[in-house]
Amino acid sequence: MEIKTKEQLATEVVQLHAKIALMEHFVRRHEKERAAFQESEARYRTVFENTGAGTFVKEADMTLSMVNQGFERLTGYTKAEIEDRMKWTDFIHADDRQRMIQYHADRRHNKAAPTELELRIVDRQGAVRDVYLKLGLIPGTQRTIGSFVDMTQLKQARWETQEGKALFQAIVEGFEGFLYVCGPDYRLAYLNPQCRRRVGRNAIGEICYRAIHRRETPCLFCVQDQVQKGQTVRFEMLNPKDQRWYQSINSPIHHVGGKSSLLAMVSDINDRKYAEAALQAAGIEASTENIFVLNRDTERQRFGNIVGKSPAMQKVYEQILSAAATNATVIIYGEPGTGKELVANAIHDMSERRAHRFVPVHCGAIPENLIESEFFGYMKGAFSGADADKEGYVDFANGGTMFLDEVGEISLHMQIKLLRVIEGIGFTPVGSNQVRQSDIRIIAATNRDLRERIAKGLFREDFFYRIHILPIQLPPLRERKEDLPLLIDHFLKLYGGKQALPPLTAKMLERLRQHDWPGNVRELQNVIIRFCSLQVLELGAGPPSASMAMGVPTLRYRMEEVKDLKSLVAGYEKQVIQQTLEKHLWHRGKAAKQLGLDRKTLFAKMKRYGIG
Repeated sequence: MEIKTKEQLATEVVQLHAKIALMEHFVRRHEKERAAFQESEARYRTVFENTGAGTFVKEADMTLSMVNQGFERLTGYTKAEIEDRMKWTDFIHADDRQRMIQYHADRRHNKAAPTELELRIVDRQGAVRDVYLKLGLIPGTQRTIGSFVDMTQLKQARWETQEGKALFQAIVEGFEGFLYVCGPDYRLAYLNPQCRRRVGRNAIGEICYRAIHRRETPCLFCVQDQVQKGQTVRFEMLNPKDQRWYQSINSPIHHVGGKSSLLAMVSDINDRKYAEAALQAAGIEASTENIFVLNRDTERQRFGNIVGKSPAMQKVYEQILSAAATNATVIIYGEPGTGKELVANAIHDMSERRAHRFVPVHCGAIPENLIESEFFGYMKGAFSGADADKEGYVDFANGGTMFLDEVGEISLHMQIKLLRVIEGIGFTPVGSNQVRQSDIRIIAATNRDLRERIAKGLFREDFFYRIHILPIQLPPLRERKEDLPLLIDHFLKLYGGKQALPPLTAKMLERLRQHDWPGNVRELQNVIIRFCSLQVLELGAGPPSASMAMGVPTLRYRMEEVKDLKSLVAGYEKQVIQQTLEKHLWHRGKAAKQLGLDRKTLFAKMKRYGIG
């Protein structure tokens, strides 16, 4: 046995201490690593348990070696029942199982397999859940970690959204009218195919009144404000461009976030309106003892008190029928004496308002300082002489029709107030602070060019568009002379009475036919009245007599017809007014000026004597 020296033993002791120190170092390092691993494992398990998703670890044979609480919650099984006992395929719907097995095999053979997919699982109760699954291999192992979230409700919502979209698409694509959606800023968000064809393009993002209606300002009939308040607004209108009737239904679309858009559905109802008008006309004819008489072949020879069978008058009759079937505002254009008030009366008599008043207002005859009180009435004490409350035309016409003759004479100030009445805002009687409402329909008439007055600043454009909904143009008598025989026969029966009148000779009829009738039907009416009274056919045209040239009409009364001085004076006054009107082609303003009367006084005298 070798005996080691003292130095050798000292060296070995040193080496032994070094090994012991090294071992202690490794032990401490291992303990730190084990503590870190335990801490990491605890942290991983905390994350694993609290992801909220159903999370699992599956082995190469698809056995589930670890599941979290989310997996338990979504499947209905406990960890003790699942871990190392059940396989992943036990939870997969039969229709999806083979697909998932194939993905599992491909993933282990480094073949392409999706790591994110949708499938169905079956829980303990047999309920099927749609889930979204995410998978990944654990590096260096044959184990896979996966997590899935329940998207059954989301998928149902997605399906319902798709179904709703398909249904909406079918409805709007099949809607025969025009359908569009615009926001509160008037920008179009949708147009259906029919609307796109009408516009000529898909105008999404454009301003609706520019793209659809070719306007630079919002349409006067726009109901955007009402729709933004949650109201559904329906109205009918006659398109001035194509002269067809349309119904517009405007409803709000409430978006997520509180914003609203306007859904407009516009349908062509022209055929329906004419059918309704025809049925209504037939009913009124049967129940009111021939308000208007129909030619049983193809044409009307008269319409109420309106006489004529010319093509121009047939068109007017159709327009009267259309206007009577609605509650829209009407404006009648025509020269003096063409029968504008008769047309307005016919519309009223055929409308649903016929049981209420027809109130004619001759706008040009009302002095400017009285016009507001005449229209809106006044309260007792409102001004000197206001001894009691008095209704105005607007109150008096409540439920019925107000006819504004010579509407072009109304002042700008009064147009604003009438515009408020038409728009349903109401009116305030003079001397009152209470706003009143009146349910009236406006029919206006004029012989003026209102657009020219707008250009001159004498007529408001917004008021014009409010009354210019249903325009009717009456032809002058010179453009429908084929109606002369009917009109002459009508007036002869009306004013001839039972007296035996001399017949109108062929020469007389030719004179009537050759005349230009600057005073229109009213002039013809007065010619026939004179013929029935004096048996003299005298036309208003031609050079004036010497007395007329000096401004003094000729008196044409036989002495045996004179009963007393009062009758003679009245007859002379009537003749003066009539001949002055004829001289000025029935322009009442000029006639009143020559006679030294205000227009209101002239109107009153004309009414008293039955002139015009």
